[in-house]
Amino acid sequence: MKKTFKVLMVLIFAAFCILPAAAQTAEYYYMRGLIYSQKGDTDLAIADFSRAINLNPYDPYYWLDRGNAYMDKDDPTRSIEDFNRALALDSQMEEAYYSRGTAYSAQGNYDKALDDYNKAISLNPSEATYWSERGSIYFEKGDIDKSIADFTKALTLDPNLDSALISRGEAYLEKGDVTNAINDLTKAIDLDQTQESSWIARGEAYTTLNQYDKALADINKAISINPSNPASYNSRSNIYLAMGNYEQAIKDLDKAIELDPNGTYDW
Repeated sequence: MKKTFKVLMVLIFAAFCILPAAAQTAEYYYMRGLIYSQKGDTDLAIADFSRAINLNPYDPYYWLDRGNAYMDKDDPTRSIEDFNRALALDSQMEEAYYSRGTAYSAQGNYDKALDDYNKAISLNPSEATYWSERGSIYFEKGDIDKSIADFTKALTLDPNLDSALISRGEAYLEKGDVTNAINDLTKAIDLDQTQESSWIARGEAYTTLNQYDKALADINKAISINPSNPASYNSRSNIYLAMGNYEQAIKDLDKAIELDPNGTYDW
């Protein structure tokens, strides 16, 4: 009996020695996964996050960041599974609610996305991105006034959040408030001239004012940034159509169809 007890104590001691080592190794894999993720090596990031999880399944951040990596691979279903595991370990993890909301949004499940963004905001109302993303959900649900209110709140918290400026500009444009739309989109362009979406949206705003030269200049800029975006060619075809230049309008639509023959591009 004494020998059995002694063996048991040795095993327990060994376990306590092994567990910290395993946890440390898990952290190495996790940190390397974060670096791979930053580099855009998503598959390698997922492999390292998975190794970290196998060694220590009790750290919610391992599940969170693997879920985010799955989102980078456009796999919201597996992302949600990982975000659920993170929240099972830490029900107050604001980042997991935010990330799961993004995954639900990618699936078109806007009600669940809204619930998660509401929770993230309740946990940290000073994070501008949470308000901006909730505004995008309201926009998708057709509640333009609520979306503008959320984008405005986000910009109150972070005046340089260009994604909120672009989104509010698009919301103003949807509402028919072209002046405010152009103001927001111009500010967004001043902050970051590499965001093609701001040039496209401002080009569409100028089109509504029949300012076709300015509209064409903006869409051409968007195409120079990303010549593979069918939305740019579609927008430019609308400008040419309004100008009565049917041949160019058809050419741009041909290009949009070439780039997106199955209508799967996320415009």
